[in-house]
Amino acid sequence: MKITRLKGGSLSSTCLHESPDISFVRKSVSTVKDREYGFVRWYSQLKKLQRYQTLFPGLVPRILNVGYDADTAYFDLEYLADYQDIKTILSSDWVTQADIKNINTALWSAFNVLHSNGYTANPGAGALYYKEEVLQKLIDANTVNEFREFYNLDSYLYNGKNVPGIQRHLNSLEEFFRNLNLYSEEYTHGNPTLENTMYSPSEDRIVFIDLYEESIVDTKFLDYSQVLQCSRSLYGYVNDRQVIVEGNAVSHNLTIPNSFKEFNQLFEQGIDPGDRATVDIFEATQFIRMLPFKCFAGDINKAKFFYVHACYLLDKILG
Repeated sequence: MKITRLKGGSLSSTCLHESPDISFVRKSVSTVKDREYGFVRWYSQLKKLQRYQTLFPGLVPRILNVGYDADTAYFDLEYLADYQDIKTILSSDWVTQADIKNINTALWSAFNVLHSNGYTANPGAGALYYKEEVLQKLIDANTVNEFREFYNLDSYLYNGKNVPGIQRHLNSLEEFFRNLNLYSEEYTHGNPTLENTMYSPSEDRIVFIDLYEESIVDTKFLDYSQVLQCSRSLYGYVNDRQVIVEGNAVSHNLTIPNSFKEFNQLFEQGIDPGDRATVDIFEATQFIRMLPFKCFAGDINKAKFFYVHACYLLDKILG
């Protein structure tokens, strides 16, 4: 059987297994190392896929098998041969404006199905989100000495612009989440980056991969913010490439395909203007939530870069 390593996952491994008789995607993870950010997250994906197969047929890939060997657990998924992730499509030189429009329409259609089942929001969930998804993630990332030394700097240069550290905005951020009143919560993807959103031009259809459910708040605004994280903040595109970290200065010398901007403009039109402030704050916190994954995977430069990007976003929003 031919095995090809695929991208995705800081602490897990995703591989395409191909033979003349069957092709499938195997996602595996250590059952020993970094269990909280590895195995626990992997298992939450497995259980969410299991439920969504029934709740939203065709919106997620089918689970074919679950197993383990030695100190590794794995699950196998159907291979979506006619699909590509949106990040890869937007990075290509063949994508057209018509393609971008079709992808945006299909994504909103998939989101509308996924978010159609609402339930009463938990009062106070925003405050718990701040504690667990902002403060705790910063605490966890700071257990890595190299990141902690960088975090303790007062200010940074982000692509040549002065940006204060996050400490300047923590009180305002805590107040925002303490006062956050969601009118409902919904079934969500939990991690719908453009890399985790597959599109088939022939079927004009979206399939979501790498779902997870350990988020403190289940709100569609988090899903929207993770699309913006990739289409506006360009997380996936930058993450695939090199960043520059020199002292307190972070930057990149990348030429970004205009297709990302075109897609982002279309996607943002679908967000209610009254919800934009909340979505924007959630986008900034996405880059905080990822920090332990980057640090524990040894990708310290990316952790530093995206931390400063979070500071940059918060400074724009909170002033």
